[in-house]
Amino acid sequence: MEVISLAAGTSYFKSPEAATAAAQAALQQGKTQYGPTEGTPELRQAICQKYKADGIAVRPEQVLVTPGAKQALYNLFSVLLRQGDEVVVPTPAWFGFHELMKYSRGVLVPLPTQLRDGYKLTPDMLRSSLTERSRVLLLTNPGNPTGRLYSKQELEALLEVVNEYPNLYLISDEIYDLVAYGEPFVSILSCQGAKAARTVVVNGFSKNFAMSGWRLGFILGPEDLIRKCVDFQGATLSGVSVFLQDAAQATLEARQEALPQMQEVLAHNRGIMQKGLDAIPHVPYYLPDGAYYFFPDLSHYLNHTSITGETISTTPDLCRYLRGCYNLELSPGDYFGAPGHVRMSFAIETHRLQEAMHRLRQGLMLLTAEG
Repeated sequence: MEVISLAAGTSYFKSPEAATAAAQAALQQGKTQYGPTEGTPELRQAICQKYKADGIAVRPEQVLVTPGAKQALYNLFSVLLRQGDEVVVPTPAWFGFHELMKYSRGVLVPLPTQLRDGYKLTPDMLRSSLTERSRVLLLTNPGNPTGRLYSKQELEALLEVVNEYPNLYLISDEIYDLVAYGEPFVSILSCQGAKAARTVVVNGFSKNFAMSGWRLGFILGPEDLIRKCVDFQGATLSGVSVFLQDAAQATLEARQEALPQMQEVLAHNRGIMQKGLDAIPHVPYYLPDGAYYFFPDLSHYLNHTSITGETISTTPDLCRYLRGCYNLELSPGDYFGAPGHVRMSFAIETHRLQEAMHRLRQGLMLLTAEG
């Protein structure tokens, strides 16, 4: 029985043909020299055009191309944070934020949100968590692992609170901005109250365009902050390879050709996973508005004994049981700040997803049957 993984943070799709063709052409043209640290003028302009299409005015001087969105965040933390500064992160949240903070002068402050509330961060919740040491509110929209999508009204209400703190930056991780179902995605940059001097967007190509291995991200922010990040990147990693940037530019310019097919498959797979979870008793979940994960609560299936005699006490125990007995890999919610939950990606081949949901139901039902 083959292993089926729903634990990955990447999709199964091939990268867009436009990206591959542009990279190959650039290599044939000898574009293997150092490029500008801030990114090529052509790619930075293409990024600006992407946002201009949504009515958001951004200048190339506000753009820094980075070796992935993770490096974009590391650049920002390195430049912005002072010893003991607080980074407020609504949880559940991507585990990488915790990992990055190990190498930062700042302190991560989790701000728990709940499934019963649709993982909504309210202005009152935010206000109660902020202090004079708060330096960054790190918001992920759409959310990973929850799939929550914030409306413009919700974002503007949060911005009112942010603007009460003159030293607080809002960093919006919008890496899944083109993966939304139903309600349209709204960038923080389009919202009233988004202060140009303290609002930053991190984005990239890995999730929307199935280009995780290309390591392509970018920062949009105030020019003075971007200059500091350029200096930091120049002293550490330098610029992204030019042939990769040509691929990114081509991807943006051809996005209307690359995206629809992937979005159609993801929307279909979302329905399959929803139906599969509905067929399992006692599994509450949030129907994702964006990204490509469900984050169901499997707490009901803890504190049982498996067919191998192992006591399933924790979510990692449960994931090991499903991996060992059913060749099904899930990501424990403990990594995201929510024990009892699991993150499940539906960005895999449809037939494998259907089989995965069958295995999940079989494994959980047998677990409770065993007592």
